Amino acid sequence: MNFNLDDLIKFYNSELGLNCVSIIQEKIELLLNENNDQKILGLGYVLPYLINKRIHSRVSFLSVPSANNKIKYIKNGYNASIETDEKAFPFNDLQFDKIFVSHWLEVSDRLDLVMSEIWRVLKGQGKIILVIPNAFSFWAVRENNPFGKCRPFSQTQIKKLLHLHGFEEIRLNFCIHFPPIYQKFLLTNYRSLEYIGGAIFKNFGGVMIVEATKFNYAIPRNKLKAYRYKLPKVSIQQQI
Repeated sequence: MNFNLDDLIKFYNSELGLNCVSIIQEKIELLLNENNDQKILGLGYVLPYLINKRIHSRVSFLSVPSANNKIKYIKNGYNASIETDEKAFPFNDLQFDKIFVSHWLEVSDRLDLVMSEIWRVLKGQGKIILVIPNAFSFWAVRENNPFGKCRPFSQTQIKKLLHLHGFEEIRLNFCIHFPPIYQKFLLTNYRSLEYIGGAIFKNFGGVMIVEATKFNYAIPRNKLKAYRYKLPKVSIQQQI
């Protein structure tokens, strides 16, 4: 499993990408805007949203796919980014209150293992927050953006995936209703287009923001051994 880091950086540095970040991070901030003592794990490529100081202050660690060691997340002067194999996260059971995921599920080779690992490291009643491409959108069929170069999800698919892996209380929110077109007028008036598109085509936004809660008794006791791994020790070292 991997994503094209150069493509992501290029997109999020463009005006279209910055417009997307502006809309998405407003909604993410509302979902993370709770107790500051919570431990929150960022999973995948979430760096564009960490520009927001309030989101940055709440994320404890950034876990990135293996072979993406160029990604660095500095927290309190230390490197808090960790390369992770999606088959076994280097974290303890019940370690995080929330996990914020972006650009991971849609490119994963083993969705079943990823979801199982997310469930394992979340605390009881912990929450998962997903930023994923919507299959029923104009963005999903255009390859000029990262939401169109991967596996998109429908409402039914993401709900089924979450239910099968022990999550309930699933809430879906759609955003990015303006078109993925690099045209000056559209880029300048993206907020007006977002408002109009959200009012008329509510469920056809390019991105689904999904929140779900871990269900403590979803996995039978006799299957818990499948989630125990001998994990390497992880150290957070100060960046030189």
